[in-house]
Amino acid sequence: MHARYSRILSVALIAAGMLSAVPAVAQTKLTYFTGPTGGSWIPISGALTSVWQRAIPGMSIENRPGAGLINMKAIEEGKAEIGMGNMISTVDALAGKGQGITAPYKNICHLASLYPQVQQITVRGDMGIQSIADLKGKSVGTLPRGNTTAVVAEMLMDIAGVGFGGAGKMNFVSIADQANMFKDGQIEASLIITTVGSGAIMDMANSRPIKMLDIPDDMLAKLKEVNSGFERYVMPKGTYPGMTEDNHTVQFPAHVIISCKLPDDVVYQMAKAMTDAIPDLVSVNAAFKGATVKTFGAASPVPFHPGAAKYFKEQGVL
Repeated sequence: MHARYSRILSVALIAAGMLSAVPAVAQTKLTYFTGPTGGSWIPISGALTSVWQRAIPGMSIENRPGAGLINMKAIEEGKAEIGMGNMISTVDALAGKGQGITAPYKNICHLASLYPQVQQITVRGDMGIQSIADLKGKSVGTLPRGNTTAVVAEMLMDIAGVGFGGAGKMNFVSIADQANMFKDGQIEASLIITTVGSGAIMDMANSRPIKMLDIPDDMLAKLKEVNSGFERYVMPKGTYPGMTEDNHTVQFPAHVIISCKLPDDVVYQMAKAMTDAIPDLVSVNAAFKGATVKTFGAASPVPFHPGAAKYFKEQGVL
């Protein structure tokens, strides 16, 4: 219908009282920065997007690939409203610290914690690599710069006295590419931060013998000196094929970050919808198994958005 006639018809209907009983639905169009190719954030973000769009009338969300540091920058600069985030990186950004950050971020709020993000260091099990220090001279894979994973990888290799410069070659590629390069013998080690039970690491383990490197207590202590968000995590043996010992590594929460400028009522509905949908999220990623409203509303060093805080307070969590 021609726009002019559409407007005339609308005016006529309103005048006749025919539209008075039809409630107006506010259109909320949001951009959601998710994660790198091959990682768990893309399917998780897709599931959350579906939950929010089904539960909240008028909500439309566009998903775009991203990474922890990139997502924060996008929200801070108004290029996105929602993002996946790593708690340690968000804490740094609010303090004005981190790669490429020159001043404290002011537009990043916390929506909900999700699950532990676990540092997983997978190495060839047939090359005698026993520690991070043994990565000297080796071909190593991690995510591209701009990812929290790359920042932590550099921290670990620096603490071990290797540094990126001490590797035979550093390969800054996606998780999916690291899996393929590991299988093809192009890298001997992969440093990624993701959920336990990673399909990419499973793929590596099914093609070559693997070993998961530990992060000893002294290294954990040095990590915590830099950022208090790191915690010990023990991955049980058998998590991946050929893994015969428990892996003592580290973790920090993955969380959903959100623009502090979004209306309180919209964010309240988002917090409620994602909590109500926990049973559905378990089918997307096993990391959600056992999650409750207390998981999502756990105390956070990053301030909650007022809308989320209201919901979790009503649930008796905050």
